Amino acid sequence: MRKQRDNFLNNVLLNGIQDMVYIMEVIEDSHFVYHFINHAVKRYAGITNEVIGKSFDEVLDKQKAKFLFEKYQKAVEIKDLVVYEDFFPSPLGEVRYGENVLTPLFDENGNCTHVVAVVKDITERRLAEKAAIVAREQLNEQKQRYQSLFEYNIDAVIAIDREGVIVTGNRSLELVTGNSIADIRGKLYTSLVLEEDIPIVEKYFNIAINGILEEFHMRLKNRDGKKIETVVKLTPIIVNDETVGIYAICKDISEQIKMKNKYTESENKFEIIAENSGDLITMLDQYGKISYVSPSYRDVLQANPEEYIGREFYHNVHPEDIEHLLQSFEVSKTTGKPWVAQFRQKHQSVGWIWSELKGSPVYNYVGEFKQMVVLSRDISSRKNYEEKLKYFAYHDSLTGLPNRRYFAMQLKEALDLFEKNHETFAVIIMDLDRFKAINDTFGHDIGDKAISEFALRVAKQIHPTDTLARLGGDEFVLLVRGKTDVQDVIQVAEDIIKVVKDPWCIENAQFNTTTSIGISLLAEDRVNTYESLFKNADQALYEAKNAGGNQYAIRR
Repeated sequence: MRKQRDNFLNNVLLNGIQDMVYIMEVIEDSHFVYHFINHAVKRYAGITNEVIGKSFDEVLDKQKAKFLFEKYQKAVEIKDLVVYEDFFPSPLGEVRYGENVLTPLFDENGNCTHVVAVVKDITERRLAEKAAIVAREQLNEQKQRYQSLFEYNIDAVIAIDREGVIVTGNRSLELVTGNSIADIRGKLYTSLVLEEDIPIVEKYFNIAINGILEEFHMRLKNRDGKKIETVVKLTPIIVNDETVGIYAICKDISEQIKMKNKYTESENKFEIIAENSGDLITMLDQYGKISYVSPSYRDVLQANPEEYIGREFYHNVHPEDIEHLLQSFEVSKTTGKPWVAQFRQKHQSVGWIWSELKGSPVYNYVGEFKQMVVLSRDISSRKNYEEKLKYFAYHDSLTGLPNRRYFAMQLKEALDLFEKNHETFAVIIMDLDRFKAINDTFGHDIGDKAISEFALRVAKQIHPTDTLARLGGDEFVLLVRGKTDVQDVIQVAEDIIKVVKDPWCIENAQFNTTTSIGISLLAEDRVNTYESLFKNADQALYEAKNAGGNQYAIRR
């Protein structure tokens, strides 16, 4: 009866508790060894029964082992619960967070014999907390950006309530008008507007309150009564989904107006040129032909601006990008909405460069399309940076090989092809034997170069269709494709073992080392998964190392 009860309790611990349960036995000198782990530990932490009877130092890295020893030692010393949070890697390499509760158990003499650890997975809670912190930081950043945009905007900004009363303004408004904010606060905004322009300004203000935003020309008057030519953009001030006022952003174009007679095409042309002298500025007629290009074409593209006049706007565009630009041009003409696009255009010296454009349609007073104002700039540096970020997200910075994330995608793709077309493959995990001794003897710089050399030697032995990736440290994984015979896979392993045995000479360091290899073959009697293949290869590697290294082991 007692045996049945013990079996029942053991089964409850092993299978009935969803949290991870570790039981550590306390032996002499406060030495802890694994006595029991339940299935949740194996499932979530990837730890197997092979740890039973082993200490923290034998299973974990030095830092982790020291951390856990201190926690367990504290539970023994205070003879009470110890609660703490920690993180651990999942079998998929993800970082998981756990809340650990350590409970010391004592015999009839008051000696602690075991410590029970119950670990609750709190990953979702921790991630939610981190997300909340990020959200608060982003909100604070947005507030600061808004404040900077308002206070340090080079254009004059006026905040106006729904009744047209000035609430506040920025420093640029004081500089442009000569009035202090204190002097104009509480007055109607029309007190700053030239009398002849008040009707048109009131019209745009009223439609802006109702959500229709347009850019228009307005003349302000300064403290001395002198008129100031401006281009105004009105933006609604929305609080709790209600428009409580308007921001009027006024760009002083007084100097540009003086140059108006130099341009015959339109007033819009000189405004855009004045505002965007560093960008490529292009004017397109209703047929998409170029009617004007800015002098900056000479600096940005090393092209003669005059050669562009009268040509199709896409004549210098990469063939793959033309259709998208044509469609966007036509849609913008029809809808009246600005458009943004990224495309490649020809630089006279360096070839194709990435550019970003913003096109704004311009209509005459009866609503007919007149021209398209296109502003574009070189974004090659940004594109290159984005490509580098994408590359480093899937590659190891030390060896340049694919990393664990990239390999996971390749392995899942291989599994799909196996299920669909029965295209076979094998997974090989390998590492350097006695790598720690290399690091300790010659230093980490030589150790890093040894890892890179290991990668080069292995890469020379594999087929171009195979995938070699670095998992971390001196551990690498190889996806061998198209090998239908076990002997073919074994030959790959033997070739790698042979080339690694060759003498090593890195800078002034000369040494010999070997490699241990774990091979995971596709199972014929059960479903193959990412986890099972990785687990089998890892266990095979463990067997090869336990057998003395410089060899391979196979699991299916």
